[in-house]
Amino acid sequence: MSLATYEEARPWAKAIKEELLEKRMPPWHAVKGYGDFRNVPPLTQREIDMIVNWVEGGAPRGDPRDLPEEPLFSDDWPLGKPDLILQPEAEYTIASDADEHRALLLPAKLKKDAWIRAIDLKPGNGSVVHCATFYVEKSDDRRKVKQSSAPSVFETLGSWAPGQKAVAFPDGIARLLPADSQLTVRIHYRGSGETVKDRSAVGLYLSKSTVSKQVQEISIANSDVVIPAGAAPHQVNASLTVQGDTEAIAIRPLVHPLLISLEATAYRPDDTVEVLIWTRGYRYDWQPTYHFKRPVALPKGTRIEVIAHFDNSEDNQNNPNNPPKQARLSDLITDGNALLSISVTQSTRQSSSPSSGR
Repeated sequence: MSLATYEEARPWAKAIKEELLEKRMPPWHAVKGYGDFRNVPPLTQREIDMIVNWVEGGAPRGDPRDLPEEPLFSDDWPLGKPDLILQPEAEYTIASDADEHRALLLPAKLKKDAWIRAIDLKPGNGSVVHCATFYVEKSDDRRKVKQSSAPSVFETLGSWAPGQKAVAFPDGIARLLPADSQLTVRIHYRGSGETVKDRSAVGLYLSKSTVSKQVQEISIANSDVVIPAGAAPHQVNASLTVQGDTEAIAIRPLVHPLLISLEATAYRPDDTVEVLIWTRGYRYDWQPTYHFKRPVALPKGTRIEVIAHFDNSEDNQNNPNNPPKQARLSDLITDGNALLSISVTQSTRQSSSPSSGR
């Protein structure tokens, strides 16, 4: 749905005000003051106040001479043209009433290992692309799966949502993408009222400088936990101990209709304590990656504790089950997700795992 013109936005004025004041839009679950992130939505408090005052003043039409020059927004790649663009071979048909997830397999066709500093999505049809998550299945993993009955193991590369800033890693920091890797983009499609086509593109940005630190993912999940039907709130704890000196550059908490709050705290060996992130509320399935403004030091021996609260009662309007059903945490963290994922850096000379946890 477009809100680019006065005629399109005016009927939704009160709803726009409510979405802003309830902090449902732009999609951002992190509580202010708990973690300092560089991809905070660009809408300032002054701009929010301006919109609220406009609505409360009757949502009048402004002077057309004050309109900015078109286009009102650019559909170009925000970080510039990618070094590698991946697209499915054909368009997909999206029904008018669609509410579905599709996993698109995109072979990178790399002849040698590559260092990735950013990944982004360019929707083919922005009216139906609700959000997306990027995964990679390495060639070694695929060979193992072909030789056994083991399921594929995917590593989450990031996520995309409308209005979310595309973020590149700082110079000298990148993620290794081995040759012959296969990317998967899982897109959530929501119908726009008419049947349309989509052929979205994934853009990969390669590092141009020498890479001294490799980005790796560490995950925290207490998968055996059961969330009883009717429980509200139900607390789940999980923890991880860092096995070597590292730094966190991004963090990605789980988003789920049953999850109402999640807090991650780092307890360092020198007795300093830092809340890495605190998220509250649920809004669709937007699961953003939060990029720290500055790397967060996690010395060897740092314990990261996660406290999550779930509402599996009938009072939870987002509960997908009516009546509520018992849920196992492992069923809520599918598709390579975890209760919490942290992007950390290691020297490219290191090869050991930076963490252990439960």
